[in-house]
Amino acid sequence: MSPFAGVISRDQGEPWGPTGMSTAKWMHVPTQTLPIAQLHATQPGVLFHALTGDRAPVGGDPLPHVIAWRGAYYLEDGHHRVMRAALAGHAEIEARVLQVPTQISDVVA
Repeated sequence: MSPFAGVISRDQGEPWGPTGMSTAKWMHVPTQTLPIAQLHATQPGVLFHALTGDRAPVGGDPLPHVIAWRGAYYLEDGHHRVMRAALAGHAEIEARVLQVPTQISDVVA
């Protein structure tokens, strides 16, 4: 059973459109504590070996990155971190949450 609210595919790109976010820009996004059960995964799975041990995240940000769009939360980065938390029995996780307007074209020109 998945701890996530659902899984979407980004094979055709992000449904919310390009955000122009880089790792450096994500570091300035405010954090929020979210229920794991409200997150929608955006990749089909995680690697088992990456769930074991206490590994440092790739890219340097210890917090998952979440897109808030159309009233839902989409896990953009940090699937393994969230799965590790869920397997450890945590119901919530602190994440960087980027609020994306319904029409991203209003923001990204």
